[in-house]
Amino acid sequence: MAEECELLQRCGFFEKYSKTKDVACRGLIKVYCRGEKMNQCKRKEYSKEQGQSPSVDMMPNGYDMVQ
Repeated sequence: MAEECELLQRCGFFEKYSKTKDVACRGLIKVYCRGEKMNQCKRKEYSKEQGQSPSVDMMPNGYDMVQ
């Protein structure tokens, strides 16, 4: 079974974008939420440093989604 981020069930980005058909979002989820860059997630880093979750539109790579 593939590994998953321990914060996945309470991650705003994952909750909002996990069902999208957008290839970029799906790629980010594959690499950061369930892949080799799991421990490099900027959302996880932000939560640890700030003591709160970042905006749901902050991607795991640290950039904001462009709406």
